[in-house]
Amino acid sequence: MTEFLQKLNDGDLIALVVLFLSLFLYEPISKAIFGKNISSQMMLWRKAWATQMLWRHERITDVSLVRGLIHNVSFFATTTVFVISGLVALLGASQSITEKINSFSYLNGTTEEAVVLKITSLLFIMVIAFFEFAWSMSLHANSLLMLGSAPEPSEKDSKATSLVVNKLSEMSVLASYHFQYGVRAYYFGISSLAWIIHHYVFYAIFLFVIIVILRREFFSRAFYIASMEDIKWSSSE
Repeated sequence: MTEFLQKLNDGDLIALVVLFLSLFLYEPISKAIFGKNISSQMMLWRKAWATQMLWRHERITDVSLVRGLIHNVSFFATTTVFVISGLVALLGASQSITEKINSFSYLNGTTEEAVVLKITSLLFIMVIAFFEFAWSMSLHANSLLMLGSAPEPSEKDSKATSLVVNKLSEMSVLASYHFQYGVRAYYFGISSLAWIIHHYVFYAIFLFVIIVILRREFFSRAFYIASMEDIKWSSSE
C-alpha cells in the first residue's frame, strides 16, 4: 500500500480528498450558507399533494404520480449498473490508458497506479449513486403503500388522517432526498472523469460543476417557482 501511494503525486491525493469531502459535505455546508434548496422548497408541495389527495375518492392520479417517480429512479438505477460495469472493464485497460495519456507531450506523465486510483474513485462514486437510487425506489414503493392506506374523504378530519398525511409526505421527501443525492453523485462523477486527464483539469471542471449545482439548487428560476410564499390556499385544505 505504501509503495502504491508513493507512485501518486500530491495533486492527485489532494484531488481525491477534495472530491469525497465535497460529495459528503456539500449538502450540509451549502444549506448552512444559503439556507433552503429547491428540495426543501418542494417539501411543502409534497405535503400539499398528500393533503389534497384526501379529498379524492379515486386516487388513480396519485398512484400514477408515485409510479412515475419510481420509474424515473429506476431508469437512473439501471443506467448506473451499466456505468459500473463499464468502469470495471475500464480498470482492465488501465495500462493502455496510461500509455495514451503519456503520449501527449503537453501533459505531465502519469503512472498506472494513478489511473487505477482515479477509475476506482469514479467507480466508488457510482456504487454510492446506485445504493442511493435503489433506496429511493424502495422508499417510493413505501409511499405507494402508505397512499393505499389513506382514509376515505369522509374521514379527512380525523387524527389518524393527519398522521397519514404527515408520514406520507415525509416518506416521499426522504425518497426524493436520496434520489437527489444519487444525481449529485453523477455531477461529481463528471468532474472525477476529467481527473483521469490531469488533476488541474479536475479542479477546473470540479469548480464549474459546483457552480452549476449551487445555481440550480439555490438561485435557479425553478427554485423561485417552487416557493409557496405567494400562494393562498383555499380553506378546503
